[in-house]
Amino acid sequence: MPNPFFYGGRITNPANFIGRTKELQTIFSALETAHSGQLQHVQVVGPRRIGKSSLLYHITQIYKQRLTQAEKYRFVYVDLDDARCHTLEGLLKFILSQLNISAKPTLAKFQEALVELNRTQGIYPVICLDEFEHLTRRKDQFPNEVFEVWRSLASGSELAFITSSQTSLGKLIQQGNLTSTFHNIFTYLELGNFTEAEARMLLARNTDRPFTEDEIKKTFKLAGYQPAYVQIAAQLLYGAKADQTVNWIELKAQYEKRLKNTNPIEPVQSKVAWLQKTKDFIFNIPNTLGRFVLDLFGRHDAKESSATLLGWIILVIGIAILLGILKANDVVEFFKYNWRFFFPEKK
Repeated sequence: MPNPFFYGGRITNPANFIGRTKELQTIFSALETAHSGQLQHVQVVGPRRIGKSSLLYHITQIYKQRLTQAEKYRFVYVDLDDARCHTLEGLLKFILSQLNISAKPTLAKFQEALVELNRTQGIYPVICLDEFEHLTRRKDQFPNEVFEVWRSLASGSELAFITSSQTSLGKLIQQGNLTSTFHNIFTYLELGNFTEAEARMLLARNTDRPFTEDEIKKTFKLAGYQPAYVQIAAQLLYGAKADQTVNWIELKAQYEKRLKNTNPIEPVQSKVAWLQKTKDFIFNIPNTLGRFVLDLFGRHDAKESSATLLGWIILVIGIAILLGILKANDVVEFFKYNWRFFFPEKK
């Protein structure tokens, strides 16, 4: 039989999709809220080759089995790496065609068409935008107005968005020098490595050359639980087992060579990228902390600057408590009676 392990592109056959049970549950739970008139939106964030594209595409294939009123939804998968979607007109034209809507591909007509679809037919389009980075890098084609119109549609539950990117939407908007608050309506979903159980499910795909427990453990030692890396190691192992005896030294050398060709990044560049990622993580702590607290109080539409300021205030208070400058009980009592000053009721 052909080698059952492969990598390098999104999975198109639902039967070959492995794991991601929790992530799928999160996404479909967010979409299942349509009956309440409040669709939720999800941004899937993770590094290259972690399976973001496969996840988004898989959602469009299985939603009929996962949503209780699937007939009310229409899913559109958009590969933003596709040249047809590199302009606003091209992207809108592609989405409208996938929804079987005949309308002029302008932002205004697009908005009218989707509002009409929702209000007259009760249909909820779900737009899966894969590799969202392509939009914020083309500010000339996708200015603030685009994201503001999309936010309006999303806030009115005329449609739902599921996006994938290597970086959070907030950072992408900021890096693109855009001012839209489009990203504030999204639930953040980080896509990481497989669990051990999921990685084992992947290796169990083999039938005519089953892997022994020892071979499985050696595969995990070599590749960890990163989906693409496990596929590479398993592909090599499957091929090596044709000769009955596996030379692990040779297999490891082939794996490292394959990995280097798959990720052609120089060590210096990797170190710089790691340092930049660490720097971004540290500087993003106040914003993440502030955004978490604001979300707890239902302030999803608060500006990034407000979230960052609140995060710094919380961090400073925390440091002051650790240094003995403030007492934790005093801080708790203060916020207990004054929290409405910081989080007034919405008018």
